[in-house]
Amino acid sequence: MFAVGIATLCVLAVFATALSTGGLSVATQSAIADPSSGLPAQLPNPVSAGVEDNSTQPSITIATDTSQTSQTTPSVNSNLDSNNNNELIGSNKAPPAATAVAPDATYRQLRIFRQLWNIVNDRYIYPNFNGLDWNSSKPDTEARIKAGITDEQFYILIQDLIHNLNDNHSSFLSPKQAEEEDKEYQGTQQYVGIGVVLEANRDQKYLYVLQVYESSPASEANIYPHDHILSINGMPAINDDGVRQDKLLEGEPNTKVTLVVRTPAQEPRTITVGRRNVSSINTVESRILPAQKRIGYISIPTFFEEDMSQRVREALKTLTRNGKLDGLIVDLRVNGGGSYPVLTAHLGFFSRGLIGRLVDRNGTRSTINISPERIGNSQTVPLVILVGPSTASYAEVFAGALQAKGRAKIVGQVSAGNIETLRAHSFEDGSLIWLAEETFKLPNGGSWEGMGLQPDILIGANWDEFTPANDPVISAALETLEK
Repeated sequence: MFAVGIATLCVLAVFATALSTGGLSVATQSAIADPSSGLPAQLPNPVSAGVEDNSTQPSITIATDTSQTSQTTPSVNSNLDSNNNNELIGSNKAPPAATAVAPDATYRQLRIFRQLWNIVNDRYIYPNFNGLDWNSSKPDTEARIKAGITDEQFYILIQDLIHNLNDNHSSFLSPKQAEEEDKEYQGTQQYVGIGVVLEANRDQKYLYVLQVYESSPASEANIYPHDHILSINGMPAINDDGVRQDKLLEGEPNTKVTLVVRTPAQEPRTITVGRRNVSSINTVESRILPAQKRIGYISIPTFFEEDMSQRVREALKTLTRNGKLDGLIVDLRVNGGGSYPVLTAHLGFFSRGLIGRLVDRNGTRSTINISPERIGNSQTVPLVILVGPSTASYAEVFAGALQAKGRAKIVGQVSAGNIETLRAHSFEDGSLIWLAEETFKLPNGGSWEGMGLQPDILIGANWDEFTPANDPVISAALETLEK
């Protein structure tokens, strides 16, 4: 649903300390964020005492490969939707023809571009720039700026340039996008819509629901995770060109939108949903599952929201209030990553010590050590972590690190395989770049970038093929813990 300052690991995320580049001060940030939203502009320092690089803070993003049906970036029905924003990252939309522009604007655009170009040139994780002729991009881009373009055209131009690095992680955010990401991280973001986070099944030409925000119009209309949205106001949810039509869910407050919705294995139904202001704050679900043993379940939908670790902490206290757990299922199937401090806080609930390193293109390593926090028997309870194609970035690091330490088993589908670390560098106009500068490595040097985490128990069913009532992944996790 976006990332994207602090270190982040996911497709969109954000985080900040001062970096001097080209004689001008540029704030550099790192973080992990949800692809649908992007990344926040400023985040707190990492809580892990093990990170050695204190000049910037690490982060990871989520993949946005829209060519794949099962691994496209989730989209929030909001103005942060990176699939629908008019300032779409990687839209390959050429800026309009040159117009008369004040010289001051052109000089500012040139300053920002030259700073950005130097940052990418010096810090991008792939020294071959993934085949992009980075040297030629400088005179070509400067010529277009000098010809006179508006700020909006400039942002589109730079977004396309960074998109052409083709790593599915790095992105450039306009000042407006950066501001909205910061609101998301602080938990203050609101938008007008129905309150769902969506993924696309392009083969079947429908959108399906990953999350429904609490007390939202979608929740009140009995739309649930796993449901399919077939059409929006009479228009196909995915058109004949394969383009998602999420934008049709937006509109003015107190207006209505008509949807054709289908629950897996049921007949389609037509419903009318009112649009209104929605707070896009993710809900932590937790409960004791009906089983022979005392098995807890907790879903962690993101590592991006600043207070997520506190909400998970309270959920763990509730689950263990009446005694120790015999097992715990941690559901990360819709978690696209987030920020470094949130990641390390969550790892501290279940483990301690070295979990891995962040490595840049020069081989420089930042060690990640985890300080433990015991909640009930959280440090020893048998763990099963649920993952899937939408699990990315720091969510993958969480699952993969605990799997590698022998602390948890993984059940579900292969994850996104996006564990490059992003760092955010902000500019004088409030815009920023999230740049892939490091990648995560396990203590033994192992990595799953581009391949995805391999579950210990592989479940073939896709998210949009079942309902919460007959979830085969939870059933397999329960069976594992009850052995």
